[in-house]
Amino acid sequence: MAKQTVNIGSAPNDGTGSTLREGGDLINDNFNEIYSAIGDGTTITAGTFLTDSNSVVVTSKTISGSSNTLSNIANASLTNSTISFIDDTSTTQSISLGGSFRFIGGSGITTTISGNTITFDTDGSIVTETSSDVLENKTISGLNNTLSNIGNASLTNSSITLIDDTSTTDAVSLGESLRLTGGTGITSVVGSNQVTFNIDSSVATLTGSQELTNKTINASSNTISNIVNANLSGSAAISNANLANPNITLGVDTINLGATASTITDLNLDGSSSLSGTGTVSTTGASNRLRFNFAGFGSLPTAATYEGMFAYDTTGLVPYVADSGGWTRIQTENDSIGIHSDVNITGIADGYILQWSSAQGRFNVVANTATTPILKFSDDTSTVARVNADDIQILGFVGGTNISTVVSDANNTVTINNTMSFTTSKLTGDGSTLAFTINSGRTVDDILVFVDGICFVPTDDYTVSGTTLSFIVAPVSSAEITVRYLG
Repeated sequence: MAKQTVNIGSAPNDGTGSTLREGGDLINDNFNEIYSAIGDGTTITAGTFLTDSNSVVVTSKTISGSSNTLSNIANASLTNSTISFIDDTSTTQSISLGGSFRFIGGSGITTTISGNTITFDTDGSIVTETSSDVLENKTISGLNNTLSNIGNASLTNSSITLIDDTSTTDAVSLGESLRLTGGTGITSVVGSNQVTFNIDSSVATLTGSQELTNKTINASSNTISNIVNANLSGSAAISNANLANPNITLGVDTINLGATASTITDLNLDGSSSLSGTGTVSTTGASNRLRFNFAGFGSLPTAATYEGMFAYDTTGLVPYVADSGGWTRIQTENDSIGIHSDVNITGIADGYILQWSSAQGRFNVVANTATTPILKFSDDTSTVARVNADDIQILGFVGGTNISTVVSDANNTVTINNTMSFTTSKLTGDGSTLAFTINSGRTVDDILVFVDGICFVPTDDYTVSGTTLSFIVAPVSSAEITVRYLG
């Protein structure tokens, strides 16, 4: 409520101010609002009230930071008034808000601060990935680093030890020569950074024609190849369990050697493998998905090779189908009719039509000069009007009850006339008469009844039977009753 002021008038006792009662009422309203605002409506709440300008110490109050702006709050009044820093040795240092903290670089490190950024820079005394330095008394792991040009004396192990079948050992320093001497039936040849052991005919080889009997060959420590089919079946067959790879994987299906796979699941055709050849792919399954997108018309394959193939040019956004003569463009809903080879829309404008030219074997754009009529219509008298008069169709405008139509052929118009006539009866009420005589052949639906200019409601206010109009309530004395006959 806004403040209400007692009107004291222009001068003492001039009778223009508020009355005593009015003034007392205004005063009571003001006090009621004050007592309700700062009390319970009857008693003012004890204590000092906060205003926008006074300074008051408040206690046990909750002030929401989401709906108030808090400023100049002392650190001692905060729940958390410090921040803590912890170094690599777990030493902790707390600093009060508003205090300073210095970042000091260590050996080979300097610090700079700019705005909200602290930068740590290293000088030349620290080894980096790109610097060239001489290192002393350092341990460098060969596991995580690439080492080069290291002398034998700097190596923990500077030689290799050879052991023969009799457990005889011989140490060979790195950089020394090692002689490889063949045994019975074996000669060695060194060349092209390799050693070749040649076996003569007295020694059975995997590639020779010698037949081995009563031999056990460990597949885990030997490589067996060029095994003929005859050795893979019968009583001497090599079982899958003795093979390092007893199966193959196609897609996500694992197929054992010798087994038959009727289906292949998730065969990867994303570029790492493909299907090719002259066979056919036949499937009756639903929801098949194959992509036929090509980056530009020039990247489409030879049409004659893939006759009947669908392809989509993702650069020109155009679909094609292949035939023996080349790629045929497929028209889409976004294409203009001018895309057809037998349609020329050069020079098209509003109102133009397409006209066939047998000499050119195509449709050309021409202006529409036709004056041939397309519509005829007539009135009740069968008078015919023409719009570009032609005998294509006649549209008739026929009048109904109390309505007639007239057609003008000169200006192509249709005039609809209302032939309904209206008559009126005047009657006078006397305060008691309910029934009044009206024209015959009337119902409540084809008359309007007004009493003193007020239109009455059929059936609710009056009824009609023959020539009698009966009111539900008698019109008052001298009331003007008007009956309007419709048609």
